[in-house]
Amino acid sequence: MKLIYFPVRGLMEPARLMLTLVGTSYESEAIALEQWDGPDGKQRFLQCTPFGQLPVIQDGALTLCQSHAIYRYLARKLALYGDTIEESARVDEVAEIGRELLTEAGALFWNPRFHELRAENRASTGEKLELLQSYFTRTRADAEHWVLPGRHTMADVIMAYALETLMPLHPGLVKDFPALHHAMTAFFATDRIRDYVRSDRRFRTWTVSLASFGGKPEETHHWTD
Repeated sequence: MKLIYFPVRGLMEPARLMLTLVGTSYESEAIALEQWDGPDGKQRFLQCTPFGQLPVIQDGALTLCQSHAIYRYLARKLALYGDTIEESARVDEVAEIGRELLTEAGALFWNPRFHELRAENRASTGEKLELLQSYFTRTRADAEHWVLPGRHTMADVIMAYALETLMPLHPGLVKDFPALHHAMTAFFATDRIRDYVRSDRRFRTWTVSLASFGGKPEETHHWTD
């Protein structure tokens, strides 16, 4: 399997985390930003995707774009969904909540008014996390898993990544919600994930350097011992 994306975490990171979680190897092709306007960039991917966008995965004869289609494909392939239609629906629900947090953070990273809007976003994100923690404590499988007891799913992957993304954006905020923080840190402490996030295999920035935030290593969370 090949994952094709820019040399950043961004929208491909949940896919990398899912594959790492279950121990499935993959090849990574990083498309440098300066390549994007050339024949090896957007024009290349217009041949295999509707709009010539990344991320893209190639798995045998399958070429697949659109980040959440990729996540769901991998979740099915890697047994990171539920065992019943009801459990899988709950996995989708939690994953969509995580997607909403990621989409909002990503939009802010690229907003030219980032520094003006950051404090306001911290307040509104705190309100969402308060509601989310209440939801988690009511519905969680256990203290470290969102949907299935003792077993990680796509929901745990995307939610952990969303919360990790917020940590450098709003320092200290996620720690204000101990149930959420515990579930996130437990995920990132699992054996293969723990090794991956401390390795050189993980990209150092959330997005590219053109963004208002998230394009520098110091604006992206890094796990250390």
